[in-house]
Amino acid sequence: MVFAGLAAVSGGAAALDSQGAVRAANRWNALRTGDDIQFDHRASRVLIADLDRDGVDEVVYLLTATCVQANFDCENEVVVMTPLRKGDPRIRISSLDHPETLAKWRQVEQAGYADDASLQVPGEVRALAIVDGRIRVEFDATLKSPTCKRSDRGAAEPCPEPGRYRWTLAWQPGELTRARETR
Repeated sequence: MVFAGLAAVSGGAAALDSQGAVRAANRWNALRTGDDIQFDHRASRVLIADLDRDGVDEVVYLLTATCVQANFDCENEVVVMTPLRKGDPRIRISSLDHPETLAKWRQVEQAGYADDASLQVPGEVRALAIVDGRIRVEFDATLKSPTCKRSDRGAAEPCPEPGRYRWTLAWQPGELTRARETR
């Protein structure tokens, strides 16, 4: 039964501690399938905050992966997770899923959170924090960064010039955007 473990969050989120936030991020990322180029997706710098001040905590974390000889930007995203709701479309269980995949979906349901929005960070993250309901990320951009390939740039934005940057990110359901940038 879908949402069997979500009785506490079907109408709103239950209290979440730091261990629960890490568990939710790790369980969601366990669903990611890697390949021979990008693999080992992992969550780090996991934070809990009520970003929109509605009384429900969101989970914020840095998603990274290992990349080998990639010709694309390796994952390096700030991610916001929100509580699952009854009938949440982010839960995509199929009768064709392998039993191991079904078990992972059940673990996600039990954790009660799923990714809502993310934004690629084009450099090595030095700090991630919540300040006044906004997400602040500090990072170093470099010439040969695996998270922002400068050759064959097909992305919407060019890689930033080398240096240290501080972005302030604003979240609203389904969207994470840059509000400010300082260098």
